[in-house]
Amino acid sequence: MANPPVQLSLQTTQGKSPSTQVPSSLTPPVTPIAKERPPRSTPSPIQDPKAAQTPSTSKDNVGTLQFTDDLEICHDENNRSLEFGRGVWSIVYKARSFPHPQTNPPGTPPSSPTSRSQVLAVKAPLRRDARPVLNAEASTLTRLTFTQGHEQYIVPFHGYHAPLGALVMSAIPTSLASYIEDQSKQARTHHTTATMFDPVQGPASYQDLARRLITGLNWLHQVAAVVHGDIKPHNILLRPIDTDDCVEAPAFPFQPLYADFSATVDIPVHAEARDTTRASMSSFTPPFTAPEMLASLTSTEMAPTPASDVFSLAATLLAIATGDLLLYPNMNHRLRLEMARAGHQIVDFARSGVSGSRVPRNGFVERIVKPAVVKDPAMRITTPEWVQLASC
Repeated sequence: MANPPVQLSLQTTQGKSPSTQVPSSLTPPVTPIAKERPPRSTPSPIQDPKAAQTPSTSKDNVGTLQFTDDLEICHDENNRSLEFGRGVWSIVYKARSFPHPQTNPPGTPPSSPTSRSQVLAVKAPLRRDARPVLNAEASTLTRLTFTQGHEQYIVPFHGYHAPLGALVMSAIPTSLASYIEDQSKQARTHHTTATMFDPVQGPASYQDLARRLITGLNWLHQVAAVVHGDIKPHNILLRPIDTDDCVEAPAFPFQPLYADFSATVDIPVHAEARDTTRASMSSFTPPFTAPEMLASLTSTEMAPTPASDVFSLAATLLAIATGDLLLYPNMNHRLRLEMARAGHQIVDFARSGVSGSRVPRNGFVERIVKPAVVKDPAMRITTPEWVQLASC
């Protein structure tokens, strides 16, 4: 298999410090900065003086939530920086935070620490021209963080670290991509004819995960009013659910959280308004990219849409069911790209593959995926309708 997709939060590797020189093979971005607009559902924390947390400002990124605690990048026994992953724009380090020590007037007892050290993920620029990309993502994450319900659907954002030009987030090392690979290995090891028509993780767990993912996308579109722009298994993280707080253990034991908002654009307030902001397509991943986006790689007037997000999540749901991250295995990059451009046939392509039996006709996987991958983007299912369909 050639040319695997770019992974921002998939692999745990070991790399160099933030001053590492950038490989010359990387290509520059197209137009990475999305237009700024406060979310519809809640006032901007800057506009609301009563907000519990008001973002401080810096000359580097005005108006975003700032991270002011001390940061320390974690190192291994050989003093090499620990990484959660890296991609075109950024490198994600494992780090610890420490609150600033408080000074007390003479004669007064020391104060109790306001917060404890915690493990974090620090997304730092990998090259000089990546800084505007992370600035834009910090602005997006600030708006999402002040939107009601964000805790269930996006990676927790703690603020922008101006000295590093980095985003500080909760450390959630497990990605959906790695989960798919693990479940696929287990399915091959314990293969039986009784389960060959089920998703690799089992039907109940798959249905629970599908509902959670579709509900999260509906929140992004309908509440936060943004298009993610780059949905794929590598950009979804899995946070374990505390079963002690549950009356009944969920079928799927993780809460899926959307991550990597570097390609995000706003949904216009008025339906007739046309947003031609173009997200970066330098790291697109067939077959998770909608075919209309692949057909517009040279266009300057094409931006991700809610319909392209729906397609990308449907392709992700198909990968979860089959256990195949590439969906089109045993094919070179050119053939995979050609098949991805005919994405409305994605179910048939998957069904003709090695794991095709896991997408039976008229089964749950087909019923949930097919209306989301139709050729005409305007005819694809919308997220409110999709939520209802996934609940049936």
